[in-house]
Amino acid sequence: MDFWIFLLLILFIILYSQIKDLKKRFNNALSDINKLKSENNFLKKELESIKYKLEEGFITTSPVIPETEKPLEVVQEQGIENISRIDVEFVPPSTTEEKQIVAETINTPIELSQTVSQTPVATPTSVEFIEEPQSKTIQEVVPTEINKINSIEEKEAIPFTKQPTKEEIYQESAFSIFLKKAEKQFADNWTGILGTAIMVLGIGYLSIYTALKVSPFFRILILWLYAGLFVGSYYILKKKEKWVNTGLWLRSAGASLFLFSCFGASQIDALTFISNTTMGYALIGLGIGVNLYVGYIIKKQTFLSLHVVLSILILCVIPDKLLITFLLAAITATIGILLSYKEKWEYHLLIVIIGFVIFDIWFNAQGTKLTATENIFAILGIITVAGSCLFMQYRAIYENSYFDKPAFITHLTNWLLFATGLLLHATGSKFKIVVLFLGAIICFFMALKARKKKVYWLYNLDGMVSFILAGLSIIMLNDWNIGLDIIACILYSLVLVCLFIVYKEKEVLLHKILLSVNHFMVVALTIFFALLVTNNIEANQSFTILFSSILLFCIAIAVPIISQIKKEYLEVDSLFLEKSISINGLLAMIFSTIVILKWNALHGNSFYYALIAFAGIWFFLKWKFDAKTFEIGRILYYLLTILIGLVLINIQDKTYQDGLFSIGLFAIITLNWYQKEFYKNDFYIRFLGIVGVNILLLILNFKYLSHFEILQIFSLFGIGLLNHEFLWIAYKRKNLCSNNQSILYLFYFLFIIIGTLTFIFKTTMFSNANKALISIGIVLIESYVLFIKRFRKNTEDNLPNWKKLNVFNTEFIIITTLIFGISCIRITYLPIYIASLGILFFIAFQKFIECKRFLVYSFVLTVAATVLMVSTALKNNTTDSFFYVYLSQFISFTITLAYSYLYITDKNIPKDKNYSFILPYLQNIGLLFLLFIQLDTNCISLFLMLLAISNYFVITRLKVKIQSFTISIIGLLSITKSLNYNMLQWNHFSFSDWFLQLGAITLGFVLVILLDKIEKVESLKSYNQITINAWLSFIMFSQLEHKWLPIFWCVVAILNLYLYHKKISKVKDIHFVYYLLANLHLAFFSFNFYETKFLIFYLLIFILLAVYIYLSYKWMEEFKLKNSLLIYPATLSIGSFLYLTFDKGILTFFWILEALGLLILGITLKEKYFRYVSLLLVGLCLIRLMFFDLSNADFLIRALVLLGVGVVLLVMNTLFKKYKDRFE
Repeated sequence: MDFWIFLLLILFIILYSQIKDLKKRFNNALSDINKLKSENNFLKKELESIKYKLEEGFITTSPVIPETEKPLEVVQEQGIENISRIDVEFVPPSTTEEKQIVAETINTPIELSQTVSQTPVATPTSVEFIEEPQSKTIQEVVPTEINKINSIEEKEAIPFTKQPTKEEIYQESAFSIFLKKAEKQFADNWTGILGTAIMVLGIGYLSIYTALKVSPFFRILILWLYAGLFVGSYYILKKKEKWVNTGLWLRSAGASLFLFSCFGASQIDALTFISNTTMGYALIGLGIGVNLYVGYIIKKQTFLSLHVVLSILILCVIPDKLLITFLLAAITATIGILLSYKEKWEYHLLIVIIGFVIFDIWFNAQGTKLTATENIFAILGIITVAGSCLFMQYRAIYENSYFDKPAFITHLTNWLLFATGLLLHATGSKFKIVVLFLGAIICFFMALKARKKKVYWLYNLDGMVSFILAGLSIIMLNDWNIGLDIIACILYSLVLVCLFIVYKEKEVLLHKILLSVNHFMVVALTIFFALLVTNNIEANQSFTILFSSILLFCIAIAVPIISQIKKEYLEVDSLFLEKSISINGLLAMIFSTIVILKWNALHGNSFYYALIAFAGIWFFLKWKFDAKTFEIGRILYYLLTILIGLVLINIQDKTYQDGLFSIGLFAIITLNWYQKEFYKNDFYIRFLGIVGVNILLLILNFKYLSHFEILQIFSLFGIGLLNHEFLWIAYKRKNLCSNNQSILYLFYFLFIIIGTLTFIFKTTMFSNANKALISIGIVLIESYVLFIKRFRKNTEDNLPNWKKLNVFNTEFIIITTLIFGISCIRITYLPIYIASLGILFFIAFQKFIECKRFLVYSFVLTVAATVLMVSTALKNNTTDSFFYVYLSQFISFTITLAYSYLYITDKNIPKDKNYSFILPYLQNIGLLFLLFIQLDTNCISLFLMLLAISNYFVITRLKVKIQSFTISIIGLLSITKSLNYNMLQWNHFSFSDWFLQLGAITLGFVLVILLDKIEKVESLKSYNQITINAWLSFIMFSQLEHKWLPIFWCVVAILNLYLYHKKISKVKDIHFVYYLLANLHLAFFSFNFYETKFLIFYLLIFILLAVYIYLSYKWMEEFKLKNSLLIYPATLSIGSFLYLTFDKGILTFFWILEALGLLILGITLKEKYFRYVSLLLVGLCLIRLMFFDLSNADFLIRALVLLGVGVVLLVMNTLFKKYKDRFE
């Protein structure tokens, strides 16, 4: 099935390529057709052009030249023939038309010039018309030309036929070629292959059938017969040179088949005819021997390796594994190795060894159990195989070889075979240590022999094997109940001894290997002792851990010491990552730590004494020897001494050990202080010392002075001052780097912060007097440090980063003063205190250069005073009377105003730090909050307007830099508050409310008038006026009764119209909005509240509307829709009011009157659209009259309505006829 799918895929690919080629050809043909079509169309146009010119007489005939007639006829005929062929082939429908065109053209009496006759007709640029001389007339030329044309017509009458084309030679397709090739391949090759396969299959079936019918013995004979045939075929094929290799493979196959039959004679049920184990193994041995012999006589390692592997494989599949099976495999491997003695077949040796190792592993993996004696024989077999391979490596052929990669891999694999075999067949005897040690000695001497023969890779490898065997013998000491830690010490000593030996002998490779082993030992010992310390290994498996740790420390530290004393050993144990560091020195550091940890089990925290001792040892080594290893140990234990000492002093109870530990810590810090460089950097050591001492003093302070609060606070500030003074001393002596000087300054600040925080947390324990005393003391210390330069003699001296760090004292002074104020002063008077601090700090800023940061903080304090003032007003939970509260707020606000004055008038403030523009906004915000919090709701709007007007005068009179939009924002807040109050008091205003709200509106109008003087944007002026009008309108809408609202809208509309007329108001549309509101209210709302007694109000509305319309025509400028905007709303509102208010019967009469009035206005104003609306309204009235009034109204009303409507219609008719010309 897969074959057919593949065949279909091939066919598809071929078909696709053919289709692609066909498509390409089709596209080319199509492009040719399009080109010919375009030429054909052009030719038609040319013919039509020539015909037209001939008919109009623009072309005259040329002289008759007989020699050109024939070419003319040929060219003309060819052109026509080509055209006809194109028409016939590609455009059949147009053929008749084209022929007619050509015929017409030819029948025209013309004479083409010689140029035309010699140029193809399809070329438009080649046609030239030559004028005939005047002496020659057309009549003389016509008869001759008619003869020519007649001959052309006769030729054209002949049916058009295609010209014969050259027959193309047939080209066979790729698909056809592919089929023929496939056919040939199948006929020539595959028939033979298939026939051979079928024949072999038939022979196989016949053999199987025969085998099933006979006994196992004869089955074996059949297999031997086949094996003989394979072997015999070699002797036939070897006579032909090309078939020699085939013959060799057939002989190998025969030998393999013979081995398989020998194996099956005793191991496969269908072939078994031997039941005796000895005879069966003898026959298998015979098969193996024949197999090895055949592999040997070929003299090629491929065949020999193949037969050895097949022999071992046969032994692997034997179901019952016995000692004889193993020994037979060992003998096979040994013989297979020795057979290649005369050759250097490394790959053969490697394959045989790997095969035997796999067999050994498979032999044991099947669960085969051998006795101790049998294991000894098995070990002897393994030794035989390994020894034979080892013997092969010491042949003369390997002498004077520096490195042989295949031989090296083979030898290494051989040793792995030896080790694997020993592990798999170990008997568990305690005396194996002797065997291993003897093996190490033998291997060592063999390595020396290899060195003597100058086989260096063998020397290195066997030397390492000797080392490994010696190490294994040491590890086996565990069977004699020697502690694991002691074994580790001995093994570590062995590694170091070997490391020194190979380094001294300049064995580079062995040194690298042993150095790697040394690294591994360091990691292994670390993990091992970590397990010992954490009790993951039982105690009876180790000696005294403390003793062994000290012993290992001494051994490890001895290596870098020796290498420093004897410089030739400097790189004997260098770290891979850093050559200048000793790996054993690092191990010494680890075991120093283990000793310290185990020392802890002796008594309490006494391990810290050991830590101090080791810190001293590493310091001494660094002082004595200039080595990076000792440098690392010194800094590590210096750091550990500081960290652990501080932790212990902090967590343990108050005992005498605190003093001893502190003294020891001070001693280590002092020693390292004078040995200040670490990797040629003098920062780290003294940095750690500074940190350690300061943290120690801090711990002692909190541990022993926590119950003496005042002393504790002043001692913290004293420690900070001590850092500062020590900094000055070190600076004068110039023995401290600049970074550490900065660290001391930072610790000064740290203790100031801690002291300040302690003061904050313990303020509740002090009286006000104590708080004042502590605050004064703290401020004095901080002021002393701030102005320290003024107290020193050399005032020009400056510490590094002095300007960056010293100024931070200003923050602490502020914090201290704030702590005193917050903890001692009542909340009511606290804004006064904070505002006063703002002024004091600002004055300090003006007087002292050290206080330059007070500028910002004074500003922040002023802001805080304002916020606190608002906060106290907001909470309003003090027990003080309102008088004191208001007085405190007044004083605070006055102080902030004074601060603002000082700030604004100070000319020395840098521009980038001048925040004077913020102060007015801040004070405005504070006042706004106070007004919102302290005043009643109905008063707020009025006072906000007063505040806005005050800001206007502050800007215009005092020239304070406040943006004018601030006034607008305050005004909007006033309006918003007023609107909110109006919504809450809907239709419930008292007299005071009217007074306050109208007063606010009055001030709002005043504010708008004032803003118009400074406002430069005209649109904003308009918005201000619109806002005030909207505010007033909302108040009136929410508080007036509805009967007054239309009157109010009209009055305000007339008032705004008057203001616009007098140029007081810039908004020309606002009065019209009120006019529309009046109409809207009248039309849709007033009918809900209509009562007869209110008729006077509606009459007043109509009068006011009429007054507004009159004044609008009088005062407003003319514009396009003026009449429509004034008349239509009134008409609509009055009509709607009449419809929703009066009786339905009389409504038609009122509407017809309204239509009459609209017509009169149209006549007066010469608006034709008024007439249209009037007529529309009349039509509506007539419809209503016919379909509603005549059926629903009373008789009297019906009569009156009819009469009234009739009269009105007559009047309208009269008016229209009289003033008809006004609409034209």
